[in-house]
Amino acid sequence: MDKVSFLQEKSTFHMKYPDQSDLSFYRWYTEQHPDEAIGWYHLGREQEARGDQEQALAALRRALHARPGPYYDDAREAYQALIRARKQQERRTRTRRLLASLLFLYLQFAYSPGLLTEPANVAATSNHPDSPAVAADQPHVEVIAVPAHLDATQLEDQVRTYMENRRPALSQPYSVIVVPEAAGAPLFMPLLYYQPTNVIGVLRYHPVNRMIISQTWFPQPGAYPQDPLLRPARTALAQEQQVLEHVLLLRNAVYRYYQQKGHLPDSLPQLAGAYPGNYLPRIPAPPAGIGLTSYVYRPEAFRPESAWVSIREVLPLPGYPEPLVPMEPLQILLAQATHTMRLVSGSQVVRSYPIGIGKNGSSPEGYFAILQKISHPRGHDNIYGTRGLVFQSNGYAIHGTNHPQSIGSSVSLGCIRLLNAAVEELYAFASIGTEVISSDAPAPAIRWSNPAPLILEARPEEETPQVIYRWLH
Repeated sequence: MDKVSFLQEKSTFHMKYPDQSDLSFYRWYTEQHPDEAIGWYHLGREQEARGDQEQALAALRRALHARPGPYYDDAREAYQALIRARKQQERRTRTRRLLASLLFLYLQFAYSPGLLTEPANVAATSNHPDSPAVAADQPHVEVIAVPAHLDATQLEDQVRTYMENRRPALSQPYSVIVVPEAAGAPLFMPLLYYQPTNVIGVLRYHPVNRMIISQTWFPQPGAYPQDPLLRPARTALAQEQQVLEHVLLLRNAVYRYYQQKGHLPDSLPQLAGAYPGNYLPRIPAPPAGIGLTSYVYRPEAFRPESAWVSIREVLPLPGYPEPLVPMEPLQILLAQATHTMRLVSGSQVVRSYPIGIGKNGSSPEGYFAILQKISHPRGHDNIYGTRGLVFQSNGYAIHGTNHPQSIGSSVSLGCIRLLNAAVEELYAFASIGTEVISSDAPAPAIRWSNPAPLILEARPEEETPQVIYRWLH
């Protein structure tokens, strides 16, 4: 797309949604045209202007992976300039820390009566009461998709190059599970929320020595449940994905709460209030393997001028490296043409579901947000299934169904239907305020392999037994 067409798209968007910002347009545009560098470039520059350096880098990086076109060279220059600025900032930070350490040591030796010693009770008192000890360096696993046409030698060389150039900030070995390319899955990028059913190979890599410790390549893609290298990698991946999902939905809920109320919740349980304040049904508990009884919450680390970026410090990811492609607020994308819903975090697909939509184009298009969440919404014959998420006040909702055969069809009066198991999972992920973007533009159906279901049981306080809903079922 050329610059003129891009500006026409932007003008049309703002005429249709006059209350939306340029950032909202750039996000919408990159979802509609993920292969166009021009959208990612402008998204990156806008995020840079807002002080979100990590998100700006991620957007500009996507521009470099897009097909060449307008602003491709500009994106490369902007990306390199940001990298240089970040390195300069890191050097300044290291210098300040070094000088502070030297000053501290000088003062200690100058004024201390004896050798520097640590009191015996320091270890017992060093942890903040709200910051329980975290089991560091949990086994890290990445899943990457590779092109189907590579031969065995090319494949091994390309995967090795990937590990050498995109290693996370780790000092211990980690695993990489290699899967065949799938529609909608980026190549040679960590797929954070993908269940590797068909596997091409698995490797153990040491990022310090830059060596492949062990590897297994399978003669053809398959499950291979008993492979001694793949089996523990799958187990570790399942735990890491669970932690990532928990932290992502908590960060999204805290961020949406801030957007609506102008301040953070005092504590995480405040997000799990009674209807209509039920941002989340429950606060997830960490898996036993990471050594926490609850996720750390530090609202004092919040910075309004960098709201989403600072949420990472408010809700740190315990035991694992932050993803190479930073987490972003959750969005629900409705592709009416393919009867598909995607729950996404930036460029990462978190879940994909088949949906039922309205007949004769009756499902709305545009930009919306979750307004209400209802457990077991009342309607005749249980037509709304087990959960409902209202996204437009005049009767449009995403809800379950008592007619599962309708999923994949255009039969409703405008509402979006999901299987009950799917809507219950979406209800757990998507807080009040989560964005919904609906379009009937042609788009390829994505064959996504969802991880194990995320279950957060709804509470009685989230039901409205006195209300009979008349959504456009």
